[in-house]
Amino acid sequence: MPSLNDPEFLVDENKVWFTGGYWPEGMPKQLRDIEDVDILPMWEYFLMAADLYGTWDNDICVFVYGPYMERVKLRTLFDYAKRFGTFLYEKLGIRKGDVVAIDLPNSINFVVAYMGCQYIGAIMQGINPTYRPMELLHSLNMTKAKVFVMMDMLYIAGPKDILPKTDVKFVIPTNFVDFLTADEAMLEKLGIPSARDKIPEETEHYKIYWMDKIIKETQPEDIKTQIDPWADPAIYLMTGGTTGLPKVAMLSHANLSTNLNMAKPWTQLEPGMLTIGSLPFFHSFGMTCVMNAALGLGMVMLLFPKPPSDDILCETINKIDTPKGIMYTGVEMLFKRLTDFVNDMGVEEFKKKYDFWKKLKYATQGAGPLHDYVRIPFEEIFCPIRSGYGLTETSPIQSIAPFWGPTKTGKLGLPIPGADWAIFNSEDFDAGPICDGTKERGGFGIENTGEICCAGPHIMLGYLGKQKEQEDNLKHWGGKRWLLTGDIGFMDEHGWVEIRDRKKSLVKVSGHSVFPKEVEELLGKHTAIDEVAVAGIPDKMTGEAVKAWVTLKKGYKIDKNITIEEIKKWAIENMAKWKSPRFIEVVRKMPVSMTGKVQRRELQEKDLAKLEQGKSIKG
Repeated sequence: MPSLNDPEFLVDENKVWFTGGYWPEGMPKQLRDIEDVDILPMWEYFLMAADLYGTWDNDICVFVYGPYMERVKLRTLFDYAKRFGTFLYEKLGIRKGDVVAIDLPNSINFVVAYMGCQYIGAIMQGINPTYRPMELLHSLNMTKAKVFVMMDMLYIAGPKDILPKTDVKFVIPTNFVDFLTADEAMLEKLGIPSARDKIPEETEHYKIYWMDKIIKETQPEDIKTQIDPWADPAIYLMTGGTTGLPKVAMLSHANLSTNLNMAKPWTQLEPGMLTIGSLPFFHSFGMTCVMNAALGLGMVMLLFPKPPSDDILCETINKIDTPKGIMYTGVEMLFKRLTDFVNDMGVEEFKKKYDFWKKLKYATQGAGPLHDYVRIPFEEIFCPIRSGYGLTETSPIQSIAPFWGPTKTGKLGLPIPGADWAIFNSEDFDAGPICDGTKERGGFGIENTGEICCAGPHIMLGYLGKQKEQEDNLKHWGGKRWLLTGDIGFMDEHGWVEIRDRKKSLVKVSGHSVFPKEVEELLGKHTAIDEVAVAGIPDKMTGEAVKAWVTLKKGYKIDKNITIEEIKKWAIENMAKWKSPRFIEVVRKMPVSMTGKVQRRELQEKDLAKLEQGKSIKG
């Protein structure tokens, strides 16, 4: 079994992020030096945390549905999870390595199913509840899931017709009310939809068991499963699919627990802090930074089945006592909309009505770039916001900008303790790193741009059933196993990495490399522009042309007080001509994923389809 003293997991302490004046004073440099580090199966890790932080009788989960809040104590959550895991094991014959797909929004239901899987060593697969039928079919057939846990009202919308085409043998429907203790009057007021009468007891392809009945009628039993935390997968998560159909990342128990331990001292998370659960748990960002952080670090998760409106979020925070403060982990879109909400109301009026601004202690942003036009206004109202970086394949946290001491903006932060990174030639990994973070090798600065590669105990086991992708994305160099992220960037002389863009997003205009992120940042400074997305469009003359999709700020209307040509003229005056968008289209709103990430690809594909049909594109 690997040791944290193995060279593969140690980081050279001469690297410039340790010596360049930005490493926080007293911060451990190696994972082995962090207090209370134990590499355990996730269920045992959660048990250890409950004993260590004394949180057995604390509210660990606060679920919000409309005006109602349900509070669940940690002891109760463990009991529910043991009942669910016992049922899977005893009644359905689920064993270590079997896959249980969870197709649920953030809820008590999700947490119970997730923990129940960890209890018996089953592999939890996160499913996006907004998947269309073919996406769901692809996901389930990739993992060969035996059990499918789902929100009952979604059954007719896809699973009913898709499940017979999969290996699923058992379906477990559930509803938010299964874990609510509200009286009948409140439940009637909430009006939570149910499809119980539309789901049969059994089909020729699978049997159906209801979660509420499982929890009520199953007696929890002590089940012991031998789990190797380094080798056995704990979860399967679908990757973003930015370059085609999503792949399945296999994350081990050690990947997940070490990533929590690596982040704990960096963020100074404390037991009793509140972490806001707007990010979906089927995504690694929400799973690690909200659910696992609460269960493994003694925090409290505040859950919404979907990201709430800003007024609901602020009203909810008013009702909750948070003496240890709040950690808000989100994506740029969430922080921008919160800032817009405050400014529309007026900062002074907001501060009189809500106390969110006083309670918010940390804010971290990820899943995309953090632009200054979002960061600066947010920090003026709330607290410093720090940008993090990671991928599903890194469990997901690789780096975060320091929360205290000197910092830099517009960069990815520094690797958290135990994490390593380097810049490799994006076309030839085997040539070795362009910059490995040591002064001896050098290679600092934008002229040494290449592919960002990461190493450490938090790097996934691999992609399920995707041998070629595994060979292309996981490689060995210098005694370490490196993940090739597909992100292009460079490292400065202090070890800070600046991401330029995705390798696959690069736009080539007459031989020039255009990074969409850079153009988005520059266009975002225009007084009329609210949000921006940039991508490449095929062009016979230049190879590709730059196109920008923009939304306008309140008070601006196209062809009334601003025109496309005026924006194009401004762009040419403020950036190189070959970077300036040839096409600019005003849209009502940006398409975003459930994590809040703008979907450039969705915008781009609509235009590609038009070009294939011989039609012209807007802008």
